Amino acid sequence: MSNSNQIKVKRLVRAFQTAVVLVCALVVFGNGCAEGGFYPQGSEEIASTLNSSCKDPNEIEVIPGAKTASLVGTTNIVQHFAACAGLETVSQLTQGVYEDKKSSIGTYGAVTSITAPYLMAVHSIAGEVCNDIIDQEIAKGTRIFAGWNLAANALPSDSQIANAAINMSLSCWQDYEISEEETSIVISSIVSSIGSNEAGASRKAAIMMCTSMLASLNALLN
Repeated sequence: MSNSNQIKVKRLVRAFQTAVVLVCALVVFGNGCAEGGFYPQGSEEIASTLNSSCKDPNEIEVIPGAKTASLVGTTNIVQHFAACAGLETVSQLTQGVYEDKKSSIGTYGAVTSITAPYLMAVHSIAGEVCNDIIDQEIAKGTRIFAGWNLAANALPSDSQIANAAINMSLSCWQDYEISEEETSIVISSIVSSIGSNEAGASRKAAIMMCTSMLASLNALLN
């Protein structure tokens, strides 16, 4: 046999040996990330490395004994806001905003679904729900904004703002009452953003407070 033929034979043998080794590896160690792969004794570290590399980076780790938090999903976020705030009728405008923004909200309420588009969508929907709440309270009497003249061109008093914040938290924050520090932040934000005698000041203050509290994670927990 010539030298060139010998070289060709050796290459074919090596290629065949390599193919056999690869097939055996797939059979013995499992196919890619499939479950149930067999790992021989002493290879536990290799198995652990392979398994960890196959995990979904978005998978939520379940911690035994700990409560898993979830958020309100896209299918019931408007109903959730309306129910907690006592809103009887959702306007067509609010429903339209929801239809426009719902693609940015996670369907099942996974915590990992919180993104910048998600937060923007929630704020838009919450703002329209708050408009509906205010319209209802003007027409039927105040509940959350007790003591407010929602049609006034003046801001309500600090105590009235604080009481409304407490009412909103008890209604929509799963019975968690807003703290004094949080209430102070709400009051200072409203006073610094809206003129005391600005046109529509009372309604603007109500919208600002309601939207920020409804769009907070406290109100979104399922």
